[in-house]
Amino acid sequence: MRPVQTGRVKAGRLSSRGAFARLFGAELRRMLHSPWFIGTVAVAVALVAASAVLDYLSYSEWYGYARVALDRGEFYKSYGMQSRLAPMYWVGTDGKPFSALLYFLLPMLCLLPGAGTLVEDRGSGFQSHALSRVADGAYYCAKALACFVSGALIALIPLLLAIVFASLVGPWGTPDPNEVFAFGIPITLDTPFRSLFFTQPGMYLLCWSGTAALLCGLWSIAVLAVSLYAKSPVRLFIGSVLAQLLINYMSLSVNNMFFMGSNKTLDMFTVLHPLGYVSTSPSMTAIAVLIAIYSLIGILVPIISFKRRCYL
Repeated sequence: MRPVQTGRVKAGRLSSRGAFARLFGAELRRMLHSPWFIGTVAVAVALVAASAVLDYLSYSEWYGYARVALDRGEFYKSYGMQSRLAPMYWVGTDGKPFSALLYFLLPMLCLLPGAGTLVEDRGSGFQSHALSRVADGAYYCAKALACFVSGALIALIPLLLAIVFASLVGPWGTPDPNEVFAFGIPITLDTPFRSLFFTQPGMYLLCWSGTAALLCGLWSIAVLAVSLYAKSPVRLFIGSVLAQLLINYMSLSVNNMFFMGSNKTLDMFTVLHPLGYVSTSPSMTAIAVLIAIYSLIGILVPIISFKRRCYL
């Protein structure tokens, strides 16, 4: 580990707000124009589109059954068309495999554009050049802010696009709780933003999209902070994925031991998914805990590193 001069900005370093804004703009353009960002957004959008196609086929099939019954005069056979609404065909509430895959991949995809840039800068020598012009804190903050934006956009873009696709599949309306449960959509009392889903479904979709974007952005910053001690972007990425899998395993183990088999976990794979998976489900408590933990990691790790005047 090499000592790095920190503390007060020396003469000749750019410490103004204008310099910070230029550095942030350069980092953000670097991340948003990178093939990693474009590729990850393309993958996420492709999964959303594939899920929308399955939703459309499903809706068309049930509509065909209802139409045939109507033509036969069997008016009592509606096949639940009055409850097949757009909010139930949004990625995450539709129960399609591509939707589950999207939420499983998001914690990994959001890291690719920016979380490893500190390691790349050290390898290329750009970090030494940057720290000769700005304070280490300003350099890290500009990169962390850009990393947050890029990570959040990777979740926000496909989820907002999914709302448009859902609107094209089915009509808008307020879901009936009895019909939702009959369709097997696992919305329980612990489901985050549950009341909005049954009163203002559009707001529910926007709130969940924003929450997913916030979590992905903070998770990216947390990994960026840890990368102060990483030597390889590949190892950093693999270690981050393994950490989430370990958190999932430990959460389920603790739940089985102390909370009578509760299915609440703290891993990003589960918390990002609106309805969770077969054996795990998200909760508002888990969301709040992750926001606090990732914010603390993103703040405390660099502060401690800069105070000790050492990082790789």
